Amino acid sequence: MPTTFKAVVYAFNKRKDGTYNVKIRVTHRRQFLKVSTNMYAALHQLTRALKIKDQGIIDETNRIITNWRNIVGRLGSAADVMTVRQVVDYIKTEEQNSMAFQLDFIAYGRKIAATMREGTAKGYFTALNALVRFIGTETLDIGRINARFLESFEQFIETEPVLTHNKKRTVNQLHKSKKGGRAVSSYLACIRHIHNRAKQEFNDEESGVIRIPQSPFKKYRVKQPPKVKKRAIGTDLIQQIVDLDDEPRRVGSISEFTRRDLARDCFLLSFGLAGMNAADLLSCPAQSLAEDVIVYNRQKTASRREDEAEMHIRIEPQIAPLVEKYRDPRGERLFRFHRHYRDGNTFNCALNQGLKRIDAALRAAREDERLRQDTPDEEQPLPEHITFYAARHSWATIARSAALNIDKYTVHEALNHVDEDMKITDRYIDRDWSVIWQANAAVIGLLDWSALQKREEKRK
Repeated sequence: MPTTFKAVVYAFNKRKDGTYNVKIRVTHRRQFLKVSTNMYAALHQLTRALKIKDQGIIDETNRIITNWRNIVGRLGSAADVMTVRQVVDYIKTEEQNSMAFQLDFIAYGRKIAATMREGTAKGYFTALNALVRFIGTETLDIGRINARFLESFEQFIETEPVLTHNKKRTVNQLHKSKKGGRAVSSYLACIRHIHNRAKQEFNDEESGVIRIPQSPFKKYRVKQPPKVKKRAIGTDLIQQIVDLDDEPRRVGSISEFTRRDLARDCFLLSFGLAGMNAADLLSCPAQSLAEDVIVYNRQKTASRREDEAEMHIRIEPQIAPLVEKYRDPRGERLFRFHRHYRDGNTFNCALNQGLKRIDAALRAAREDERLRQDTPDEEQPLPEHITFYAARHSWATIARSAALNIDKYTVHEALNHVDEDMKITDRYIDRDWSVIWQANAAVIGLLDWSALQKREEKRK
């Protein structure tokens, strides 16, 4: 039995403004379904029996019916076993496929980024902002993204001057300093993820709905990030940081600590807590510390681990004074850094500025020592800049060094990394935190912490 279509108007569909919605009645295998259109007919366009008499509406409904007949005709004998609902759904699917699909990639990408963890979202927003600078507009149809487009974007990233802010001036300045290859890898990886999310959301391959047919990343390959420079520093440099005296405070200063002292203390806290990240120091929840154990979830990997990257780290006596020094008296969080810095960005900025002052202080001290002894500098050369992440890298490097030879899996567990190869095994193993604590105690034990103890006794 053929599928039939008829444009109809029903009395019970009368609207408050006196018009009636025009529907297409689809009849198939003695079943019928009324499908609404975006057309409305007034009384003067209808007969007394509510038959459509307006030629404009008749022409438009005939066009729709002709298109629908052609679509159903492509089903052939398959239509014989379909219900009227299945036929209508097939018609709608085919119409959607034939329409030009448009999606603003920039707006969609920002919506996706807004659902991510703060640190991850920042990278995505940065990549999208670079894309906006590349195309010169705030909107980008996803259909424009192909392999050639991505190659041009890659060249733009590599050659774009770095934007820096000069505090002494009111404008930002572009300097011709080359970006690292990591920007290319990071930005394009973000664009790839957003594009894949869009295809996953708007395409339905099982139903044959392919609104985004392009797959540019099958031809264009995102470059691998450059090998990370070793950021670890040796025990002698860490010892110099431990021994670094408090920075003289400006006359009239009401701050409780300088940025250099904050960076020194937080660096040592990170190192002494088995590489605890700055983000985790800032967000660590309030707790009693009755057993001198800090419990937290590592933000960076919490969403990628079944145990939500839970970590238990014992507070060793050497760093206990620092834990007490920065304890939040209000009990809102474990540490009081959130009372001084509104978010992770401002906290990291303060730490980086403080670490630069530490760099300068260590260089000045080394130069004074060299002039005083008038001997060649045979100590470990100072790095160009000590990063906060060096505390974490250094902890792992020292743990694996010949001095301690702690096994790699213990180091891996202490750093709370994600390991896909061990994911199944980890489900069957109860973590023994004491193994990590013993490793941490051994690493801390290689240093002399007496200078820190004396500073805190003097401060009290």
